Amino acid sequence: MNRKSTAQEYYTLMIDKNGLMPAMHRDEAGAGLAASAFMDLTVNDIVAVEKKKITVIKDLPDSLVYLEDLYTYLKEKPRHMEKMMTDFYAGSRNKKLAEKIGESLCKEGAAVEAKGGLFAPKRVFIPEKAYKDELIGMIRSAVKEEEMAPRDVALVWLLQQTNCLKQYFSKHESDQLKQKLKEMKKDPQNKQLAEMIDYVSDMTAVMAVVIVTSMN
Repeated sequence: MNRKSTAQEYYTLMIDKNGLMPAMHRDEAGAGLAASAFMDLTVNDIVAVEKKKITVIKDLPDSLVYLEDLYTYLKEKPRHMEKMMTDFYAGSRNKKLAEKIGESLCKEGAAVEAKGGLFAPKRVFIPEKAYKDELIGMIRSAVKEEEMAPRDVALVWLLQQTNCLKQYFSKHESDQLKQKLKEMKKDPQNKQLAEMIDYVSDMTAVMAVVIVTSMN
């Protein structure tokens, strides 16, 4: 299938059938969206991270224009990962990020625009069922392979850490996946995968701290 960015694929699999973030774990899903967007900037060498401090090192390409708000925010001055997650995991910045990603999918024919929300109807972008089903099938197939591509590891790990994966996998399959990721990380031939797992683990650890802190 024609793969999209990590942020677009995470959005597709995280958002519900009404174009909304899951109500039971809204903060985790929002944090995952911010993390997936940041991951796209990282893997495309647009930003560099040293000691959890983020610096922009390259212009944003047209293909990732929907991440412009996050890019501009990071370009203003060097930011720490925790500060970025605090500012983007919820609120107006997160809402705008989700809308821009949804719009990008709509322009590519992978989502449709609608009105959603109970009390104050708003623009929502609902992934096309055919595209979402194809993406789910691709992820399920990737998990069954002996080895997984780094981008698939990152996407699955993010979905798992933000409670957005269990709707696609049984508990038994999820347990098998956890064990598989552990084994892949230990394999010396999977250095790139191990680095990706460590990186996403750091991101999800920051997410957890930010969410817990905001609740106190």
